[in-house]
Amino acid sequence: MCQSCETPAATTADEAKAAGLDFVVQGMTCGGCATKVTNAVQGVSGVTDVTVDITGGKLSVTGSADEAAITAAVEGVGYAVARA
Repeated sequence: MCQSCETPAATTADEAKAAGLDFVVQGMTCGGCATKVTNAVQGVSGVTDVTVDITGGKLSVTGSADEAAITAAVEGVGYAVARA
């Protein structure tokens, strides 16, 4: 419990989800690709932040979204994806 605002402390699972999930996305080669992936992942329930690195082919997602839902969103716009 937070002593200042009396908010319950985050559980380890909550902290892990808030820390984010990292993925490798194959086939992203331009800003348009990054925008497609970003928009698809932002549409997943529970996603609070999305960061895409085109050069490294990396995707970082913060929030409480399910890994399978994120993977399905990326695959749905035509890219292969795997956990980093």
